[in-house]
Amino acid sequence: MNLRVAHLHANPGWGGGETQLLALVRRMQARGLFAVLATPAGGELARRARQAGVRVLEWTESASSRRQLALDLEEFGLTLLHAHDSGSTSLGHWLKRRLRVPLILTRRIASPLRRNPLSRWKYSPRRLDGVIAISETVRDVMVRSGYPAERIRIAPSGVDVAALARIPADPDFRAAYGADFLVGGLGKLAPKKNWMLMVRAAEILAREAFPAQWVIAGDGPDRAELQAAIERAGLAGRFHLLGFRAEATRLLRQFDLLCFPSRMEGASVAVREAMAMGVPVAAADAPGVVESLAGHGWIVPGDDPAALAAAVREALQDAARRRERVEAARRHARDHYDLEHMVEATLAACDELLAPPSAAGGSP
Repeated sequence: MNLRVAHLHANPGWGGGETQLLALVRRMQARGLFAVLATPAGGELARRARQAGVRVLEWTESASSRRQLALDLEEFGLTLLHAHDSGSTSLGHWLKRRLRVPLILTRRIASPLRRNPLSRWKYSPRRLDGVIAISETVRDVMVRSGYPAERIRIAPSGVDVAALARIPADPDFRAAYGADFLVGGLGKLAPKKNWMLMVRAAEILAREAFPAQWVIAGDGPDRAELQAAIERAGLAGRFHLLGFRAEATRLLRQFDLLCFPSRMEGASVAVREAMAMGVPVAAADAPGVVESLAGHGWIVPGDDPAALAAAVREALQDAARRRERVEAARRHARDHYDLEHMVEATLAACDELLAPPSAAGGSP
């Protein structure tokens, strides 16, 4: 199929999903396929996409902006609208009626579909032509929520394994913290990320005089609460909230261990990047993270700080076990999570989901 795709996105911020989307569009263009990105005006994704040479159409919530977006997209002879989040799915339905081309969604989150009328309308299989899930975890949640399994394909989130291997160590960053070990986290400071588990584990290890410093790169609504908890625990000199960092992946390379306590993930880009870079991972038992690690990290219950503290201690002090798991994780990332695997799986999924019923074969 000669795909001509408009990728739709509604989140103006920057995170793992946006990283994946930009990589997909760039790889499609490198293969000579037509791809255009429609994203909110003034957002970080729009800025980075333009820097990368991607064709970008910026839009706002105004009716006139949406009408202009439809007119601009009409010029491209599109064969597919590809939404990448909830807000752009709503936009996609409106564009689908105007442009008369199919609409599919890449679903990245592992939360069940809401059962309100808007959600039922948005995710109805009569309106949404197919779903690409970034993991088996996401696929299973969609099926349990009522979306037909035969209309779902899986394209695992990918990372640029070769580029990650080239990221250098930064001795100056490490020296600023002056500890034997640097334990880090990446992500939004929001309730579902469960950062308090990491703070409690740090408190336990601090009582043992464990020689570690702790950092989280990210910002969000929980920042004040987390800072207060850090101070109450006596960790002000040991636990640091770094705020939003545009180049968080480079920061990840400096960690001795990635701590990932999230309660809910479809699949974690940060975990997969850590695996590719050889950074060990201690994480809570969110199904998407368990699936990503594939047995090559340390998994603990999401409500057990003592278990997380024990995992961090073992991962950093047992060099032989750490080396074994890190090498296995690196191989798994290379074999399953490279960007080329993601692109191939995404293009295959598009072909299958858009094929006539008699040609699609009906296999999930």
